[in-house]
Amino acid sequence: MASREQVQLCRRVELRSLPATALAVLLDEEKARWLALLHWDFGPSADLVLRYAAMQALEGYALVDGTEVVGYTYWVSEEHKGLVGDLYVRDAWRTPANENLLLEGALAQLRRSPWIRRVEAQLMHLASRGSQLAPSGLRPRAFCRHFMLAPTDGIEHRRTGDYVPELRYQQWSPRYLEDAAELIAHVYYGHVDGEINDQYHSAHGARRFLQNIVQYPGCGHFSPQCSWLAIDAAGRTQGLCLATMVSEQSGHIAQICLAPEYQGSGAGYEMLRRSMAALVAGGASEVSLTVTASNERAIRLYDRFGFRAVYQFDALVWEKLWP
Repeated sequence: MASREQVQLCRRVELRSLPATALAVLLDEEKARWLALLHWDFGPSADLVLRYAAMQALEGYALVDGTEVVGYTYWVSEEHKGLVGDLYVRDAWRTPANENLLLEGALAQLRRSPWIRRVEAQLMHLASRGSQLAPSGLRPRAFCRHFMLAPTDGIEHRRTGDYVPELRYQQWSPRYLEDAAELIAHVYYGHVDGEINDQYHSAHGARRFLQNIVQYPGCGHFSPQCSWLAIDAAGRTQGLCLATMVSEQSGHIAQICLAPEYQGSGAGYEMLRRSMAALVAGGASEVSLTVTASNERAIRLYDRFGFRAVYQFDALVWEKLWP
C-alpha cells in the first residue's frame, strides 16, 4: 500500500508525454477490477486506449507517483459537449484528492474550447461521490445509477409477454437505425435519462448513440442476433432491446425502450425475454444492465427477471462551465 506521503507526491502529466507502455500496469489493474466487480471483460476497451495512446491521439492526463503511473483520465469532444471517457486511479492511490486532480485537469482543458457548453461522465470506478466531487468548485449534477445482474437459469421456460396484435418482433438490422433513433428521441423526451445523456434529445444524437453501441466495444461486443425490435403494422419501430456480450459468460442489455403508447402492454417484457433467451443460447449464464435509480417503472420490470443491484455509481453532468 502507498503511504500518505506517497499519495501526496502524485503529479499530473499529459498522457501524450508518456509512452503507451507506461499505462500497462494501471490498465491491468483496471481490467481485473471490472472483471471482479462487474463480471465485465474490459480488455477490448483497454486495448483501444493503448492503441490511441501509442498514436498520441488520446487527450488526457496521467497521475504519476515517482516513475509509476497510478491513474489516468481521457476525454473526447463532440459538437457542443465533452465526454470524460474514463477515469481510473489504482487502489493504493484512490483518494478524492487524486480523482479530483484528474477531473480538474479534464474540465480545465474542455473549458478552453468555447463551444463546449456541457460535460458528461459515467465513471464506473470513481470512488468520490456527492460533495467530494467539486474540482475547481465546479460541482456536477449527480444521478445515482444501478448496475444490475440477473442469472439466466430458466429464462427459456419463461412465459411469453402479453399478446399485442399490432406488434411483431424482429431481430436487429441496420436498416432500422433511423427508425430506432427517432424512437429513442421520442421515448426520452422529458425523461431523466435525457438529462444524463443529451444524445437522447434528438434523432441525430440518438443515431450517434446507437452507432457507438453497434460499432465500438465500450458497451461490449454487439449481438444483433440477441437484439430485438417491436414493429407495428405500419412498419414503424415502437420498441427496441439491444444486447451485447461483455465476457464469455456475461451478456448485457445496452439499451431498452418502448414507445409510451405501448408501455404496460407486455411488449417490453417480451423484448427483454427474447434478448435474454438469445444471450443464453450464445453462452451467457448471467445478464447485466444499468438503470437510473429514479426510473422505478423500469426497475419493476427488471425485478421480474431477477435483476438485482450489485453496484452503484453516479452519472455526472457539468453545465454552464463559464460564469
